[in-house]
Amino acid sequence: MDPTNLVIILLHPLAALMVISWMIRQHRWRQRGLLLKGEERKVSVQSHERDGERLYILAWILVTGGFIANSLYRIRTEDATLPGALMPSGAGGLHAGGGILGLILITILWRKGRRARDLRNAGKPWAAEKQRHGRASDAIMVLIGLHAFLGFLWLMQLLSSA
Repeated sequence: MDPTNLVIILLHPLAALMVISWMIRQHRWRQRGLLLKGEERKVSVQSHERDGERLYILAWILVTGGFIANSLYRIRTEDATLPGALMPSGAGGLHAGGGILGLILITILWRKGRRARDLRNAGKPWAAEKQRHGRASDAIMVLIGLHAFLGFLWLMQLLSSA
């Protein structure tokens, strides 16, 4: 495989590994947060909220970058043209669809987290919203694992056919 094509095709998975590891750390906050009290908890909550905002933006950048990397790769290797090069086919289409679904779910998660924060800051009952946010996070983490596995299979398919 041409080194330029290899770099293009590996950009998304390498960035994804970094973002996923940060998401796992963010998800583990639920367990760590139970042990914290007082000012330490307040600081940790603020950090969790700030990281959630950053991860939301990174998720959008990651998915957009995946579509761009795939398009560049397809244009370079298949003589594809835009807009056809934007949508992967076969196993890649399933992975791309999962990326779009992931963005929708992460947007819901992000909104739930912001809603819980706003209710807490307003002094209103917020435990139910916090619980929904946590459960959504659990489901998304499982889906991220499945999505990453599909991406790995697709990457192996691309690398073996090149």
